[in-house]
Amino acid sequence: MKIIPLGGLGEIGKNMMVVEYNSQILIIDAGIAFPSEINSNPGFGVADTKYLSDKKNMIKGILITHGHDDHIGGLSYFLSQFQVPVYSTPLTKNFIEFKIGNKNKDNLHIVDFYESYKLGEFQFQFFPVCHSIPDSAGILVKTATASLVHTGDFKFDDNPTIGNPINTEYLSSLSSNKNLILCSDSTYAEKPGHTDSESLLATNLEEIIRNAQGRVLVATFSSLLSRVQQIINISTKLERKVAVVGRSMIRNLNFALDSGYVRDPKNTVISLKESSNLHDNQIVLITTGAQGEINSAMGLISNMRHSELKIQKGDTVVISSSPIPGNEVRYSHMINNIFRQGGEVIYQSISLVHVHGHGSQNDLKRMITLVRPKYFIPIHGETRHLVAHAKIAENSGVEAQNIFLIEDGYTVEITKDKAILGPRVASGTTYINH
Repeated sequence: MKIIPLGGLGEIGKNMMVVEYNSQILIIDAGIAFPSEINSNPGFGVADTKYLSDKKNMIKGILITHGHDDHIGGLSYFLSQFQVPVYSTPLTKNFIEFKIGNKNKDNLHIVDFYESYKLGEFQFQFFPVCHSIPDSAGILVKTATASLVHTGDFKFDDNPTIGNPINTEYLSSLSSNKNLILCSDSTYAEKPGHTDSESLLATNLEEIIRNAQGRVLVATFSSLLSRVQQIINISTKLERKVAVVGRSMIRNLNFALDSGYVRDPKNTVISLKESSNLHDNQIVLITTGAQGEINSAMGLISNMRHSELKIQKGDTVVISSSPIPGNEVRYSHMINNIFRQGGEVIYQSISLVHVHGHGSQNDLKRMITLVRPKYFIPIHGETRHLVAHAKIAENSGVEAQNIFLIEDGYTVEITKDKAILGPRVASGTTYINH
């Protein structure tokens, strides 16, 4: 078995991993890299797939861990180059459909958690993990030589707002696979302790909304449905109505309500037009643009360019996110602009209004001790995150010679007896219009 990351190692974003065995290939994720202040290239970056260009007939399929753009945003481009089946959970499939349009919908297939599937010489199984979007998955890939556990993005949350806690008994059972290699999320490998549960936000958010004299605007990610559910629950309790702003937020919420991922038994959610007939202290607005993206709802509002909404004195604006690495300047600019317009801004630096969807050091150690891999590759992170995670693995009992601290393009070759670093392949970034 060969493991070849083409994106996501040594960087945040454009996640893509190649698993190769007996001249057959399985791919995990196809994401984009987000623009940043240190990168002058326009548009969005996807993984360079030169390595795969003469191996099209070897590719059996692509497995998608969850519906965030850094895992699915490059899929449309990828499918324009490689016509292969795509496997994901139901909600992830819905997010993918929105991204790729009608052209490649026949390529999309839904998988059930814990069900075993076979593609060529690969067997694979999706298992549920906690993250900041429902239906997130880790993936087990088996071959006759070795087995791979790819965690996807994860954290341990014993009291998640949506879904169930990670099945630790299942994770422990994975250790029965001999010659096992674990590829694990490194995003918060530098952060001590455990990542807080999503449920801990409820008290803070309720206090903020209860004390607000006027409108409350909450900016968050359109895919963070657990946060949306919390706001609906709190607003219902405090007898406020909720309106959502931003195309992706409206679309995601409508699908989540229709499919049962989000519940609104008291019909708290109304349209933006309906909200205009209510007093300011009866309204909570949920918007996209928690990173201050220029054309997002909150990006437009903060720059006084939104056609329907403007910040007014008495507004309480909650930025329910932390800045993505590389986006700190834009994030700060958004907050300053809202203050200038008379809004009261509450954000992560001054109050607990956001928790991460990635495990901190104790969570990462817990994953390693449950799975007990023979080999370990830290993935999904900048170089400093990968280095920190490698140290956690060694302190958790993985032998130092079995830890592979690699970046995009490196190859790890696993036989029945050993794992070695193989030749480096072509890798890099291709920039596309998104």
